[in-house]
Amino acid sequence: MSKSVSRVVLAVTAVAALGLVTACGGDSDGDKKSDKSSERSAEKAPAAEQQAAPLPKAALEKAVVVKADIKGFDVEKMTDKEYSDGGEAKAADAKCQPLAQLMGAQTNPAPKDSAYATFSSAGALTGGGKGTGTATGMIRVSSYAEAGAEQTVSDLRGALAACAGGFKATDGSGEKADVAKVETLTAPKLGDEALTYTLAEAGTEDVGTVKFTVVRSGTHLSVFFGVDIANPTKPLLPDVVVSAQVAKLEKALKA
Repeated sequence: MSKSVSRVVLAVTAVAALGLVTACGGDSDGDKKSDKSSERSAEKAPAAEQQAAPLPKAALEKAVVVKADIKGFDVEKMTDKEYSDGGEAKAADAKCQPLAQLMGAQTNPAPKDSAYATFSSAGALTGGGKGTGTATGMIRVSSYAEAGAEQTVSDLRGALAACAGGFKATDGSGEKADVAKVETLTAPKLGDEALTYTLAEAGTEDVGTVKFTVVRSGTHLSVFFGVDIANPTKPLLPDVVVSAQVAKLEKALKA
């Protein structure tokens, strides 16, 4: 197993060191390049009409999925300290920083409040054209003041376009975590807008892969990353995990 994927596993079982990256050897969910039809921004109506007030910390904690919400998955809550131990990841090129920062625990714009969980499939995933494997990953649900959530997605979209060829970076622990390739995939049709992409770890052999999805629901973001422990080059981020979390958050926003 590659060093970066070993750090992913460590992150989801212990301290959330997100200094991991993905491979370009194809996506396990059969995703294709994204098109702008999945980028459903808030242009359809004034933001004030669409965005609920930012949820406070206690409400965010309740809005994060638990084991009972996702059949076939183990889910564990994370503390702020466990997540913050991931440190700050940095890209050598400022244009790529929005991508790099999601490999660590500190982001800009910084969220107002966040809550976290890790997930893992209780058994191998099969059927439905989704392949087989053991999905492991992390969820971060955050509330933002003003336009922070929109700015984060906009910055990510710009970085995806500018950094497709990869970039040099260090992870939250300061170790080298260069990205060989960034691949934009079809995002789920959830929230006000969403992005899905993979980052390919730079290396000559045994490289690891991580898949990211970011969904904006008004002034809130649901951020996911996933890997397949059994097959590090083909990341798994099950749709059911993403959809369940977004649905639970949006239900809380309407309460």
